[in-house]
Amino acid sequence: MLNNTENNLPTWIFFSNVDATLVNESARQLLVWSGESFGRLLRSTENILNALMSNDHRLTRESVVELVALLGSCVGSNPYPPPDTRSLFTDCIMVLSRYLAQLPKDEI
Repeated sequence: MLNNTENNLPTWIFFSNVDATLVNESARQLLVWSGESFGRLLRSTENILNALMSNDHRLTRESVVELVALLGSCVGSNPYPPPDTRSLFTDCIMVLSRYLAQLPKDEI
C-alpha cells in the first residue's frame, strides 16, 4: 500500500494475483446473476473490476470502498438471492475488507 495523502494523491491498495482473480471472478458471477435488475450500476462495477485486473492489480482506496458498496447493491437488487450468491458476495467482501483493514486507521 502506498500513501500519499500529503500531496492529495490517492492511496493505492495492491492486490495479489490470487486475490484479484478471486474478487474479479466472484464479482463477475454476481453481475451475471443480477443481470438487468442491477441496471445502471453494472457499468461502474465492470470499470472497477477491469482496473483491478490491469496495472499491477491495484485500486485506489476509494475504488475499493465503492466496489464494496456496488457489490452490496448488486446482491440487494434481488430480494431472494440463491445460496451460492451469498458465498460469492462473502468471498469478495472478505478479500476487500482484509485489504482495507491493513490501512492505517487514519487512512480509512
